[in-house]
Amino acid sequence: MLAFAPPTKMSPCCPLLLLFPAMPTAGLSREALPVLLLMLAAAVVALAWPCGALQLQDAALIDDVIMEAAEECYNGKHRRTGVTYPLSLPASLSAVDGSVSRFRSGSLSRHGVRLFGEFSVPRGLVVPGRAAGAHLLAVRVNMGNLSAVYDEHAARGGGYRIASPVLGLMFYGLDPRDGTAPLQVRVTGAAIRVNFSMAVPALQPGAVPLCMAVWLNGSVAVTDVQAGTNTCHLRDQGHVALVLGGVGDGDAVAEDGEVSKWKLALFGAALGAGGTVLLGLVLVAMLSVQRRKSEMAEMERRAYEEEALRVAMVGHVRAPSACGSRTTPDELENEYRATL
Repeated sequence: MLAFAPPTKMSPCCPLLLLFPAMPTAGLSREALPVLLLMLAAAVVALAWPCGALQLQDAALIDDVIMEAAEECYNGKHRRTGVTYPLSLPASLSAVDGSVSRFRSGSLSRHGVRLFGEFSVPRGLVVPGRAAGAHLLAVRVNMGNLSAVYDEHAARGGGYRIASPVLGLMFYGLDPRDGTAPLQVRVTGAAIRVNFSMAVPALQPGAVPLCMAVWLNGSVAVTDVQAGTNTCHLRDQGHVALVLGGVGDGDAVAEDGEVSKWKLALFGAALGAGGTVLLGLVLVAMLSVQRRKSEMAEMERRAYEEEALRVAMVGHVRAPSACGSRTTPDELENEYRATL
C-alpha cells in the first residue's frame, strides 16, 4: 500500500511516504486483525515522529501559517477597524500567542497605534502603493517556546543567544482578488517601540542585553536597547528579541544547540527504524504460525475427504464399507511361542 501526504501551510508537515509490502491476509483470524492494525499504527507514528519534531524549525513557514490564520480571522466575524482580536492558530503553533487588527493605511500614517501588545507604532508609518482608504492587517505575535527557531539567526548575527521571547510585527494587504500578501512599509517618523518588560522575565544582574531584529528578508540587525529599559526600536517590520553574549561565548552555545538538534533527529530516526524492523519481525512470526495452522487444517481435511471406501451391497442397499482386518488366532499363538 502506498500513501503520500503533501505538505500544506496550515498543517506544516513534511511529505510522508509509507510502503507496506503486500501480505496474505486470507489466513488471518479475527483475533489477529486488531493486533495487526495496532502494530501498523505504531509503525506509522514511529516513522512520522522525527519529521514532526523538525517541521517547526522553519521560521518562514511559521510566518506563512500566521498570515493565513490572519486572513481567516478577517474573513470571519472579526472585521471591525481598529479593534484587536486574538489570533486563532493551528495546534502545531499552540505555543504562539498572536493578535490581529485592521487599520486604514491613511489613519495608520496620521495617528499610528498607541499600544498594540508590546508594540507602539508612532505616526509616520507609510505603506507605499496603498491608497489612504485601503485596509491592511497588522499582526503581532509572541513566539513563546518556539523562539528557538531564531537561534540560528542569533548565532549568525554575531554569536548571540536569545534571552527573551521573540516578538513579531507584520503588516499584510487585503486584496479580494489576490488574497492576503505581505506589505512593504517605511517608517518616516519615530521608530517603532517594543517594550519587552511585558514579555521577558527579569534578567540576571549585570546582564546587558541587546536588540536583535530579523527582517522579513532574513537579514539580521543588532542594536542597543534604550538606556535603563528593556525597550527596542525598529525601523521596519519583522521579529525582534533581546540577546546576550557575543562572538566570545555565543558560538559554543550555538554549536551545542546544533549538536542537540542533530542528536534528536538521529535518535528519532534510529528509534523509528528499529521499531519498524521489530514490528515487521513480530508480524512475520504471527503470519508463519497462522500459515502452519492453516496447512495442518487443510491436510486433515484432504485426508478425511480423499479416503477410498469400497462400495458393497448390504441387503438391497449399496453402501460404502471398509475392509475388515483381523489377526487370526493361529498367528497370535505362533508369535507368542516365538517370544518364549
